[in-house]
Amino acid sequence: MKKVLLQSAVAAAISMSLMTTANAQENSTLDIGRFALAGYGDVTYASQPNMKDEEGNDIQNNVVARFIPIFLFQLSEKIHIEAEIEFSTNSEGETETELEYANMHYFFNDNTIITAGKFLLPFGQFGANLHPSWINKAASNPGIYGGHGGNGSLGGVTSIMGDTGINIANTWNLGDAGRIFTDFYSVSGPRQEEGDHGGGVDMEVKKGDNNDSFAFGGRVAYAFLPEWEVGVSYYTGDYSNDGDLNYNAYNIDFNWVGSYASVRGEIFGSTAETEGEKEGEEEGHGEEWVKYFDKEGWYIQGTWQARQLGKAWLNPIELVIRYSDSSSDFDGSIEHDFEEDGGKMGSRIYYGINYWLEPSAVLKPGAESTSIDNEEASHDTVPDDRVFLQLAFGF
Repeated sequence: MKKVLLQSAVAAAISMSLMTTANAQENSTLDIGRFALAGYGDVTYASQPNMKDEEGNDIQNNVVARFIPIFLFQLSEKIHIEAEIEFSTNSEGETETELEYANMHYFFNDNTIITAGKFLLPFGQFGANLHPSWINKAASNPGIYGGHGGNGSLGGVTSIMGDTGINIANTWNLGDAGRIFTDFYSVSGPRQEEGDHGGGVDMEVKKGDNNDSFAFGGRVAYAFLPEWEVGVSYYTGDYSNDGDLNYNAYNIDFNWVGSYASVRGEIFGSTAETEGEKEGEEEGHGEEWVKYFDKEGWYIQGTWQARQLGKAWLNPIELVIRYSDSSSDFDGSIEHDFEEDGGKMGSRIYYGINYWLEPSAVLKPGAESTSIDNEEASHDTVPDDRVFLQLAFGF
């Protein structure tokens, strides 16, 4: 995780989130034994007609507030400790608390950092570096990502991935040729979703593991600072209770930042094994029949800063457009396994106009429209158009 200190988070917002943990160490303002508080928060208004909550009640308008402090402590010159806790309100007005991550960084040398604990996986760019609301250019997440604020009627093909384990990050300085970033990790891994028939991959972090195998993954990226970076990520792990079913995922991310504009995006794909059911014997499959279930998606986002026009009153304005697309193998023929994806794959486009009140505070009016590919496969989802007004800040 490349966000050891607040300085690295600021750099992420300004320059493609390419600040490495090695640079974060060099730019550290913490003295040994000193405690610091960083973080971010937001207040979001969303108008979403025709949407329903889990109990089937209409959700016309919704206001959500979050406060996410990041606690930083420098135990010694080589050991930094950090933790992030999210406080938010749910639709019933109750306060929810979630430990986003809590880990220790050991600076082995100027180029190598070892992280142990619960951390956001270096899988793509958005989850590890860009999802904080004041860094995220839109008031919602890319359509391929579920959770973290909700995804409307569109089902994410992946979550913002976090887990408990160990990660080794390296920065390879190539001089004028750029830099290579590498991350390799071993974590507890995914789980099999609960239910009478199993099926489905649960990526939520929980205590312990449901089988005796670990998940492995990593990311390798090449960056020519400060303009562009391209990365490839991979993740694999057994998710079933008996350890016989496997889940694999990959991600290709790209980022380009110019003087007034930026383009970034990600391409995601995953394959999960799922077993056939007993009734499959009548069709000649038998209990050992395995189907490979695929999900894939991508998004691309562009921004443009109006300060390019040379008018002082336009300097705070930034235009944002993002397009997301997702698909899966679910066509109504697979009963029980992965049935939650029915009618939730499709495309989404987001338009926004950001007004920067301060370098770390932004007002984000935005709107998005979603198109569902296979609405008839599910009876409780409808295409949705949402309008947002979000105030996000970092500190």
